[in-house]
Amino acid sequence: MPQFKSTYNIMIRPDQDEVFDPNWMDSDELILPPKTKWSYDREMTIEDVDIWEVMHESSGGIGLYVSWSPYAEFYLLTTGWHPIKEDQWANDRIWETFYGQGAQHKVINRIKELGLNQIKLKTYNTWVDQEDLWLHQKPVNVNLGKM
Repeated sequence: MPQFKSTYNIMIRPDQDEVFDPNWMDSDELILPPKTKWSYDREMTIEDVDIWEVMHESSGGIGLYVSWSPYAEFYLLTTGWHPIKEDQWANDRIWETFYGQGAQHKVINRIKELGLNQIKLKTYNTWVDQEDLWLHQKPVNVNLGKM
């Protein structure tokens, strides 16, 4: 079952719940939050995203999220918490974003570089419309080694 979170739920209040409407449980079919397609007319920022699909979350502030609304090749990788003092942690995550062409490959390579072995991603063959094919082509100078 997919999970969805707001930027606020991820970055500020991770202890609060996900984006969820209890009425979704009234159906025997999967109901997803509404989404709009991103136009790619400018670079996306974290502030542009209303809803993220949760790809992975684990303790210690580790997580991988992909933009759902608007729907785009835009990933948010969180890699821990900001320390304030010894033995204390701020409620701010350390994060990086990956956008546009090859973003999926770039975020996978970054996960490998950081040694975040707890992030296990499954890959699938999916249909991509011709107009969006450029987003999924291998960018220059990206190593696509096995995870």
